[in-house]
Order: sequence, then structure tokens, then C-alpha cells
Amino acid sequence: MAAAFTMLFAKLAAIVEWIGKLAVAVFTAAWDFIRDAACWPFEQVMEIVVSAVQAVDLTPVTSSLQSWGTLPGEILNMLGLLGVGQAAAIIVAAIGIRLVLQLIPFTRLGS
Repeated sequence: MAAAFTMLFAKLAAIVEWIGKLAVAVFTAAWDFIRDAACWPFEQVMEIVVSAVQAVDLTPVTSSLQSWGTLPGEILNMLGLLGVGQAAAIIVAAIGIRLVLQLIPFTRLGS
């Protein structure tokens, strides 16, 4: 008789353990679903941004950069020593940051 109760309690313990593992799996799946639902709009916005950046025509910029190669070596050396390339990169980055910051809601786009 005692062996029957032991076997019954073992089966009940196994069922409770299975239900516990099932609850953990359901919670993990729900958490992954919520996390994916939160990341999906961000991913869609980034896909739009990537397609917009790829649509920008940069041929005038690249054509003007090719004209630097026609300058004599001494002038290119002096421009490099003066830091003209770094200064131009800083100015372009500052303008880009300013444009991005103006896209924040409740700020004026005209300033």
C-alpha cells in the first residue's frame, strides 16, 4: 500500500514539475514576443532610413572629391599639414548633427 502512495506522489510531483517547466517556457516565449514587438517598429523605421539614405544622389560630391587628385603633391601636403581634411570632416559632422537634432519633436526646423 505504501508503494502505491509513493508511486502516486512521484507521478504528481512529475506532473507539477512538467507544469512548472511549461509555465517557464510560456513566460520565456511571451517575453521574446513582447521584446520582438517592441523592436519591430524600430527596425521598420531603420529600414526606411536606410532606403532614404541609399536614394540620396552623391555624384556631385564624389566628382568634386576627384578634383583633389589633380592638385600638385606640394599643395596636397600643405593641406594635409594644415588639417583641412579634418576640419572639413568636423564641419560636415556638425552640420549633420544639427540637421538630425532638428528632427526631434517640439523643436523648430527653421533654426
